[in-house]
Amino acid sequence: MARAVQELKQIPFGFLIGQPLKAAIEAQALAAKTTVDFIEKVGFIPPNPDEDPLFLDETKDADVGQVRNVTFKYSKRDENDQEHAFSLTVPILSIVPIPSLRIDEMTINFTAKLTDTVVDTYSNKTNFAIKSEAKFKSFWSPVSVSVRTSLSYEAARAGSAKYSRDYTMNISVRAVQDEIPAGLGRILDILEQSIQEKKEAAAPPP
Repeated sequence: MARAVQELKQIPFGFLIGQPLKAAIEAQALAAKTTVDFIEKVGFIPPNPDEDPLFLDETKDADVGQVRNVTFKYSKRDENDQEHAFSLTVPILSIVPIPSLRIDEMTINFTAKLTDTVVDTYSNKTNFAIKSEAKFKSFWSPVSVSVRTSLSYEAARAGSAKYSRDYTMNISVRAVQDEIPAGLGRILDILEQSIQEKKEAAAPPP
């Protein structure tokens, strides 16, 4: 148990949890910057195309230029029930979705698995040997036989501990389209009121 506690103390939980959170905050800031760039590049005609009006001078208010419109031309019957050409001018920001992503949920799952395995080995070895000799001292003497026996026994026991580590980290991030800020909603309402339908002048006779 003590070894497991020591192993857990060596895991950099601050880094494992802090870095994903930092990455999520940076991603949120990047998403906000993308929204600003989209509104600037798509919705307005800058005074100078080579300059970034929002960040040209950080000490002054930004002049993003004129609202960019899109004009549609079509035909329909007029008040006299006659076919006539019309044009409709619409601010482009009022007809396209504005990207506004927000990180709604972030889940960090970290699993540390420590396995402590003790290996105990036991072995024994037995050696048994017999050696015999026979010889005659003289022709009248009995046979002299000598026997030598040896027996040896060896036993060995060894123990070892093995620690295995298995780390698993899963990060789940859920991003959703955020609600339009109140200020941007007010601007879109004003732009919507500027939508104009214009009756085209009649073409001169040939």
